[in-house]
Amino acid sequence: MNISEIAFFAPLIRHNLIVVSWILAVATLGILFLAIRVIRLRWRHRTGIGHGDHQDLERAIRAHANAVEYVPLALLLFLAAALTSAPTGELEWLGAIFLVGRTLHAIGLTISSGASRQRMLGMLLTFGVMIFLALELLMPGLH
Repeated sequence: MNISEIAFFAPLIRHNLIVVSWILAVATLGILFLAIRVIRLRWRHRTGIGHGDHQDLERAIRAHANAVEYVPLALLLFLAAALTSAPTGELEWLGAIFLVGRTLHAIGLTISSGASRQRMLGMLLTFGVMIFLALELLMPGLH
């Protein structure tokens, strides 16, 4: 890429980084919310380690852990896409889908330790966004 091409992409990359910053901020607040739920339930049940056979605490721990397992990798995919000039608007709708997916998953796991529509849809949306971004990074001419 030469200097004129870099100058052309600079505003787009800046815009994309702002979008990724918003996704990062919202995802961080979501993870902190899930962590606070775990802490509150640990205090309520007087359980320091593990879940102490309390189903609500076990589900809260898993909801938090699942977010910590998937969100960082997805954010790296978003960042790489932003830096490699993802089309304008793409990161916004992918970010919205991803955040809705993470929210649905947390809600689904909160209401049931078994299968739930929210949990299944949340993971489908999460995986869909991550697969889309990974494929886009591997094959940039897709769009």
